[in-house]
Amino acid sequence: MTALDALRLRTRRLSDHPVAEDADYVLCWLGQALRAEENPVIDASLALGDRLGLPVVVLHTLENRYPYASHRIHRFMLEASQELGPGVEARGLRFVRYVRQGAADGDAPGAVDVAARLARRAAAVLTNDVPTFVAGEYAERLATALDGRAVFAVDACCAVPMNAFDAHHTVTKAFRAAHTPRRADHLGLDLRQPGTGRFEGDLDVPETPDLTDWDDDALDAFIAGCGVDMSVPPAPGWSGRRSAALDRLAFAVEHVVPRYKWTRNNPALDDATTKLSPWMHFGVLSPREVAAAVLDAEAEGHVHPAARWKFLDELLTWRELYHHRSRWEPDWAHWDGLPAWARTTLLDHADDPRPHLYSLDELAHGETDDEVWNAAQKQFAIDGWMNNNLRMVWVAQILKWRPDPRDAFATACFLNDRFSLDGRNASTYGGIRSGFGESRPWKERPVYGTVAGKTSGALMKRDGVPAWLDEQAAREVPFRAAIASDPPPEFDRYR
Repeated sequence: MTALDALRLRTRRLSDHPVAEDADYVLCWLGQALRAEENPVIDASLALGDRLGLPVVVLHTLENRYPYASHRIHRFMLEASQELGPGVEARGLRFVRYVRQGAADGDAPGAVDVAARLARRAAAVLTNDVPTFVAGEYAERLATALDGRAVFAVDACCAVPMNAFDAHHTVTKAFRAAHTPRRADHLGLDLRQPGTGRFEGDLDVPETPDLTDWDDDALDAFIAGCGVDMSVPPAPGWSGRRSAALDRLAFAVEHVVPRYKWTRNNPALDDATTKLSPWMHFGVLSPREVAAAVLDAEAEGHVHPAARWKFLDELLTWRELYHHRSRWEPDWAHWDGLPAWARTTLLDHADDPRPHLYSLDELAHGETDDEVWNAAQKQFAIDGWMNNNLRMVWVAQILKWRPDPRDAFATACFLNDRFSLDGRNASTYGGIRSGFGESRPWKERPVYGTVAGKTSGALMKRDGVPAWLDEQAAREVPFRAAIASDPPPEFDRYR
């Protein structure tokens, strides 16, 4: 497979309009895939620009009206954008950034409006192909709004593109069997396309300051004027910058992946997992480059094949299965998308007495009588990320603490999406679904029906976990996240 073949496979048409012949440039619009290198959206744009003899303009937009727009998420994306701009310019391309400021219901143009302005002079628009909100919704809105301009979505979030499969796989074994032979065509293939020259003309974009050299204080002051939720602050220890992501990847390959198979389920161990998921969610890192780094380390004798296999199975099988299913199952993050048997049994037990009902505010800040759950939720609230095995225990408890199963599913999604840097993602929704009947039925019991549960028993037997959980649960959340109502309007997205 050639690079152009692979880029075509990654690309799907969102509108029926032909590529315009009378144009000034090709527009590459990024909302995710926030990296200048190893980015199929940019490279597919360059391939089209080369064919048409046109330069490429790369636009990064950041809204303030996306669900859960907050200080935490805005800071991470703006940090990514700080290095995205110079990286794009280093490839000889024009980069422009638009960050919407003011009140979320104000008059400033939105991201889709600005992309549409630039699209009027573009031969076509190429943007991210993301199966979950927000980027996917914005791409569809632009395709609907634009008259006479072609819009294409390019998959930059999977190692093997979602378009490579002509059948829907719901079972892990079948997906792994279909995915594995396709990896040779895509892993290690150099997709980089040469530059097509820099566009030097004027662009109709509202002025946004150049944020490249701003420090955290300057970024925070800027974000305070963006009209986002400032009650959820940045998570300590995280930076959205690609340099930070690459440093973490190098550390993970050397120190985490060699023991990943044996440590990943113990949150008490330092660096039990790679913690790469936030950068992969926002597209600061590519799954192809993560896989390449691990395979290179194995070739050099630094990673045992068993550890390599387990890590790559999580990265390439499970993560990509969830993206695949999210593409094929539009209700992936909605109650109606859960298995029919699970919805039936949970609704049959909807009126069962609950041992305790907690408010959304209490849950958000880890204020239950279950110290294990509190410790887990405080990883979300304070740290902006949670160990994946701990998430399985965390999600299983919510059904018994909310008034009905629909509300419980929405609560789990809300807490994940509001606080976690890797929330709003096909993979994290896959984890949430595990607590609501994604696996086969189990013995019947109150509240849960035949949906399998997960207790903390196995977790508590792991080295150092009881003491670690005590320490984590004792932490105070140093802020109070604003909860507009209980349930909040965001619940409508999930139930």
